[in-house]
Amino acid sequence: MAVTFAAQGAGQFFSFAPDITKAVSATINVIRLLNHIPDIDVWSPAGKTNQVTGHIEFNNVHFSYPTRYFLRISR
Repeated sequence: MAVTFAAQGAGQFFSFAPDITKAVSATINVIRLLNHIPDIDVWSPAGKTNQVTGHIEFNNVHFSYPTRYFLRISR
């Protein structure tokens, strides 16, 4: 009887194996992202800066969330 209960418990535990694998993988990716040292230090005052003069004009610029469907109607 104890073997049956142990097998049942193990079966329930291993049913979560895909979710556990995804969680471990996501955790590793977040830790890598947080520990990554970028090639360019944006906070450093040293380095070359560009002075741009002129005018910038934006025409027909649209914004939408990636999960939203955007329908563009030609007129």
